[in-house]
Amino acid sequence: MEKAEVRTWLAVGGLLHDIGKLIDRSGEGRAEEEEKRQFGYAHAVYSYKFLKELLEGKVSKEVEELILSGSYHHRPEPGNLYHLAQQIADHCASSERSKREDEGPAVYGSQSREEKRLKSILALVSLEGYCQSGLDQYEYQLKPLDLKKETLFPEEITEEKKAKGRQEYKELFENLKRQLQKLDFREPEKTLTKLYYLLYKYLWCVPASTYDKERGTKHYADISLFDHLRVVGALVSGLWTDYNIQRLKDGQEAVEFLLVEGDITGIQRFLYQLSNTKGVGKRLRGKSFFLSVLPVILGRFFLRELGYPMVNLLYAGGGKFQFVTGYEEGVEQKLDELQRRVDEVLVKEFGGHLGVVLGWLKVNGRELGVDILGEKIHELYDETGRKKFQKFSSVLENFDRLVNYLGPDNYEMCPSCQVSLKPEGEEFCKWCELFQEVGEKIPRAEYVVFSSEIGDLYLEGIGGVSVYAKGQIPYTLPGDTLLLLNRTDFEDKADGFFFLANTVPTKEEEGKILVKDFEEMLEEEEEGYKLLAFVKMDVDNLGLIFSQGLREDYSISRVATLSRSLDLFFSGYINTLLQKEEFKNKVYVVYSGGDDVFFCAPWEIALKVAKEIEKDFTEYTCYNKCFTLSAGVFFQKPTYPIRFGADKAEDEKDIAKADKNSISLWGQSLSWDKFRSALERLNEFMENFDVHSHRTLLYRIYTLLRTYKKDGKISLRFYPMFYYQLYRNIKGEEEQKELEKLILDPKNDYNIRDDAELLLKLVLMKTRGVSERTKEKSYILNKGG
Repeated sequence: MEKAEVRTWLAVGGLLHDIGKLIDRSGEGRAEEEEKRQFGYAHAVYSYKFLKELLEGKVSKEVEELILSGSYHHRPEPGNLYHLAQQIADHCASSERSKREDEGPAVYGSQSREEKRLKSILALVSLEGYCQSGLDQYEYQLKPLDLKKETLFPEEITEEKKAKGRQEYKELFENLKRQLQKLDFREPEKTLTKLYYLLYKYLWCVPASTYDKERGTKHYADISLFDHLRVVGALVSGLWTDYNIQRLKDGQEAVEFLLVEGDITGIQRFLYQLSNTKGVGKRLRGKSFFLSVLPVILGRFFLRELGYPMVNLLYAGGGKFQFVTGYEEGVEQKLDELQRRVDEVLVKEFGGHLGVVLGWLKVNGRELGVDILGEKIHELYDETGRKKFQKFSSVLENFDRLVNYLGPDNYEMCPSCQVSLKPEGEEFCKWCELFQEVGEKIPRAEYVVFSSEIGDLYLEGIGGVSVYAKGQIPYTLPGDTLLLLNRTDFEDKADGFFFLANTVPTKEEEGKILVKDFEEMLEEEEEGYKLLAFVKMDVDNLGLIFSQGLREDYSISRVATLSRSLDLFFSGYINTLLQKEEFKNKVYVVYSGGDDVFFCAPWEIALKVAKEIEKDFTEYTCYNKCFTLSAGVFFQKPTYPIRFGADKAEDEKDIAKADKNSISLWGQSLSWDKFRSALERLNEFMENFDVHSHRTLLYRIYTLLRTYKKDGKISLRFYPMFYYQLYRNIKGEEEQKELEKLILDPKNDYNIRDDAELLLKLVLMKTRGVSERTKEKSYILNKGG
């Protein structure tokens, strides 16, 4: 059996080595004392018995031995290298448990191990000088994974729900068991892929370890069983190299791994290189999708070429991918060669506007422990950052030849991206055409297929991805991976599932579902300026969170869990949020994944969406003050070029990030609390004041604020002019008070409110029609912001 196949079956054994923990908590396990002595722990006995029955008649004796080797991870048989590899992988993945124990006595008392739930890794994060967490009460419900809020969000579990723990564990096990029994184990990679997603669905909410009965200790339950299993699967496959096989008997310190990080460069500039020619919405959607899946395509390529299974891809999203392999002689040179091949393809296809930087670091098994890993990860980040200054260094000699492979004749500049050449007579260049075709499919997409050989979007020799709509039968080759999009009921339909923020406004035309252009998005707005808002949001202090937020708990499993948890919100849950009735079919998500989001919507809807994302993210992160979002909002006409809108929104976001936990509009940064309060006052004012009858007055007061404003301060001369306009134009005392309260703060000596000018702009925008092209509109948009 070739090494690649051995690694895959070892990874299957690693993914299943602790399945006995779920059996134990469901109350279904039985083990004799002799069996416990043989395997070391009761749950290992349960794993062995379950797998032995599961594999009966399905696999050869050799494959059975590889898969069952995981059951011996606590007590390997003497001389069995498969068993020893599983033991070392488990030790490397679970070393953090010895560093942090749950508080309280070793005996559980009123709360049994069946009642224990998974705590959120997001609640554990703590930053010195910023905040301390102490949010242990937030836990996940024991439910199979889906994108509903009530499933994904941790909460304070009631005693009533805790009492149902054993029954819920039993239901999870029975459902998972039923699906595992359908696996035929004929194809190694297919089996591993299906198994990976089954465990993701059913074990994402199950704590990896809560109680060590033999040692009498209680473990801190912040790592899911799924994340522990996938890390063990990755590490055990990495141990099957000639270099590591010879060192297995010498233990954890003797074996060595490579941690590899890929960073895709040029994403922002590449994404927004689009003119507003017809169909820009489709091309933008297709481009965004390509950039979302590119980390997966590249990660799969490197692992395939190195001979490792997909489970070794620890993370892929947000423009980055991370994987782990075993060390072997010459692997660095192999990575250099693979980097060169990728560089050649990216330069040839995209002219150097899109690239990838690969950094790697050799670590031994002990260095994967919590004492040292954080330092090593810093070294890896530094190495990747250094290589950014050497981008495309492997192909510099051939750069011009690769970029100009089409030659000078019979080609002209593409009017869409204005970067690549297109054949004479064609409307766009090859990639803009492909992005438009895929962008048209995505609104009704049901499946995505990753392939090394074909794809709607395909990089020669590297890999590609295809999109299939509902009702279409996906075409797959034997080595392809078929994934169900944004749904987890994949068991009888696909190999797994894939989360993608693909929310866009659509319309039906001649029986087809099409993406609306930005102008069409505004047609349904009944009043107010028909303006589009470009909104960018991302997590504050993300680098600090990953480098320092886990402190003494830093481990490969926790880093993997943290990355997955954040991406789950931005790639998955964002779709659920935008299906709310008030947002449905009104928001165009340009990109969302990793830790950030960029969307466009009618301006009033956009402000509500931004507010809702911040509110839900705060809840999702357990109200941990270490996790905050900053947002930038830019308003313009729907015909405004997307690349400029993105730049302006980024500028606004930079203003917000200077304060952090803020949103910036027209260059003015407001904390989220102040922003919510401002919108509440705005709504109250609109209900109690006849704004349509007094628009001229409101505009005059707005110009007064601008006139008497200097260096951010407003002159006292504003007050007599304000009250002159107020009493001259409004007779009713109640309306006078409403306008006065909007502009002045009665609780603060009637000082002018910080957000008065901003609110007046919003009032004027809400009450003006698009057909009225006045100097007022130009002034508010340009001078005012």
